Amino acid sequence: MLYGWRTEEDFQLTKGVCGLDQGQTTCWNSWMRWTLISMLAAAVLAIARARTATMATTGGELAPASGRELLRLLRITALPHPRRDRDHLLHWSAWRRHHQHQAAQAHQRWNNITAAATT
Repeated sequence: MLYGWRTEEDFQLTKGVCGLDQGQTTCWNSWMRWTLISMLAAAVLAIARARTATMATTGGELAPASGRELLRLLRITALPHPRRDRDHLLHWSAWRRHHQHQAAQAHQRWNNITAAATT
């Protein structure tokens, strides 16, 4: 019974770390893609964890890396850092405000249409 509890804890951790429970999909294909990517991430983390566990037992002075620690290392080493330069931030701000303005105009037009239709 103890083994089953450990498996459940590992599954809950994997859902949180790999994002399996964070997908917002509306169709079968996107759900399958999201699940596949999450499960691949879980497999990569499991393999990396197993390798660090065997390295720790062969005489290293480090504790085995947890799933969260492996994810942190992956983010630091493999994923590109977001752009933070001034020109990029100003461009992004202008793009976002432009689309907010377009959305506000579209809502206003829709409200005018529905108000005219109900009177």
